[in-house]
Amino acid sequence: MRVASITLAIVIGLAPPLSSSGQAQRPRAQLTPLKASVNARPGEAVTVSLKVQLPPDIHVQANKPKDPSLIPTVLMVDAPPPLIVDEVSYPASTEFSQVGRAEKLAVLGPEFTIDVRLSIPASVAAGTLKVPARLRYQACNDKVCFPPTTGLTEWTLEVRSR
Repeated sequence: MRVASITLAIVIGLAPPLSSSGQAQRPRAQLTPLKASVNARPGEAVTVSLKVQLPPDIHVQANKPKDPSLIPTVLMVDAPPPLIVDEVSYPASTEFSQVGRAEKLAVLGPEFTIDVRLSIPASVAAGTLKVPARLRYQACNDKVCFPPTTGLTEWTLEVRSR
């Protein structure tokens, strides 16, 4: 019985910090749409941008990590029809050495911007369109990667008549 108590104490001592809900705490990205409301006209394209801020000692994997087993950072834009997502542009990654890995990682952070080019078909009526997006990422520091998570954001397009 005493051995079990000692083993339990050792396991608890090695566990990551827990929040009040019992989950391991993981760093969260602050997502800020730059120009949350954008004026647009039918038949044109607009670029919206998302600023991503992480704690100073945290990074995320690039959109195309060097190691395919790592979780890429991906912005999924749920543009309402008939808007068209032409392109999602990620910043250039930097190389990062993580403890225990021979190969350097391609990472983003702790602060970066992702741009999204949207086309507004000529047939779109004037009005307000919400463009929601989800950023899927896995935050890491120099020793460990945390469970992946998804952050939510959105832009508002104010479509003006021609």
